[in-house]
Formats: sequence, C-alpha cells, structure tokens
Amino acid sequence: MSYIHSYNDTERQRLLEQADFLEKYLYPTISFDPCDSLLEIGCGVGAQIRCMLGRFKSAKITGVDKEYSQVEQALANLPDEVQRGTVELFTAAGDHLPFNDNTFDGAYIFFVFEHLSDPVPVIREIKRVLKPGGKFYCTEVVNQGVYVYPHSPSINDYWAAFNRLQSELGGNPDIGLHLASACIDAGLNIRSFRPVPVMMDKRMTDSGERKHFLHMWKRCLLSGASVLLERGKIEQDIPEKVSDEFEKLSIDPESIFQYDARQILAVKQ
Repeated sequence: MSYIHSYNDTERQRLLEQADFLEKYLYPTISFDPCDSLLEIGCGVGAQIRCMLGRFKSAKITGVDKEYSQVEQALANLPDEVQRGTVELFTAAGDHLPFNDNTFDGAYIFFVFEHLSDPVPVIREIKRVLKPGGKFYCTEVVNQGVYVYPHSPSINDYWAAFNRLQSELGGNPDIGLHLASACIDAGLNIRSFRPVPVMMDKRMTDSGERKHFLHMWKRCLLSGASVLLERGKIEQDIPEKVSDEFEKLSIDPESIFQYDARQILAVKQ
C-alpha cells in the first residue's frame, strides 16, 4: 500500500516530537524489566527507540523498517547508540524478519498496523523470534474515537476524508480495536488489552500546555494533507480551515479534544 504520510524532513521531525509528546500517555503501562534484547518493527526514524532507551537503560534494541531511507534517518538520529552497540538497525519487512527463532526477550510496535491490510503475518513473525515468555506490546489507533468540542466541521470533514483514504490505500484506521483478535490468530496469549486515550479538557489548566497539545494534534492530522490534496480527496482550502479551527480550540477554555488508541500486551508461551 501507499503511505498516507510523507517521508520528508518535516514529517521526520514531527515523528520525533510526537513520540516525546505522547510518551507520558503511552508508556506508563509498558514494562519490559528485566529485559536484555528488544525488537521494534516499523522503527521509522528511531523516535520510539529514544523513548525506550530512556526507560529501559539496560536494553539492547534492534529496529527494523522496510523503508531504507527511514533506517538511514534513524542511524543519523542515534549515532552514539549505534556506535556503542546499544542499537542495531535493519531494513526488512515485518513479515520476513532476518533473525533466528527465539532471539528477543521482548518486542513492541507503535502505530504501524494502521498502514497494513493484515497485521497477523507480522505478529506471527514476532512470535517466532520472541523467546518463550517474551512480551509483545502494541499500541494502535482508533481513529473513529477522535472527539472535538465545540463542533469543528472542517476538522471533522478532513478527518473523515483522511480515514477514507487510509482505508482505500489498504490500511485500517481503527486497527486498535482488532489487536486482540489479531494476536489470538497469531497464537499469542493476551495478558492485557486497554484503552490509552490522549485527552485535553478543563483539567489541563495551563494555557501554554493546551496550545502545545492542540498544536501537536494539528500537525498529526495535517501530516496527510499533501497526499489528500494530490489525490483530490479534499478541497484546497481545507487544511487552512482545519488550522483555523485548531486555533479557535486553543483559546476556548471550554474546548475538549480526545484521541483514542488501544494497547495490548501479549506473551509467547
């Protein structure tokens, strides 16, 4: 399938900043200790590897991505870690991993399966390379769970077009809801399956924090705008209207924004 986001430098920087932004929401429920060797499928520019190394300092992480240009960027973002041997990076498809059976203590994936038609072959490969008892964490999107208040018609229309195109390209914008079924089909044992919503409401009282929160989500949503425009899925003025609505949300003390995701922990028996 085609990738709904781009591979340009702006997008690569956004991925690094997005990983840092989401860490406090997505990582508290992840525990690999004690763990020596971790595998990430779809490592991209190395954004999640940086977060993992900050939390699991004794781990050695192997990152795999099918796009050579992304692996090159990850190498550039993690030069010291690669030099020390803390990180190894490979260009490979997730359903054909270049590793022996029972190699890794743990594995993880963030926001990769939304771009695939079927995650089960990848999860089966992860099961193969995990040691018995090895943990697999996966965090994925539920795009229908985006909620915006007050009503923001341009954001809603844009997001609907984004999700339609992602489906047309062979992905699944609600793949988070399918994680348990996919892990069962791949032969893993499920230990937990939980929502991990990322939400802003009146509990977020700092105006600067609210603006930053909404700025990050504006960038996330609009990261697909160029492809949507190229394919004629949205009108030329929609990205600007989306930006304007995010600006209104940022100065409205009543505004609410929620982005929904699911996180699963499965284990190889």
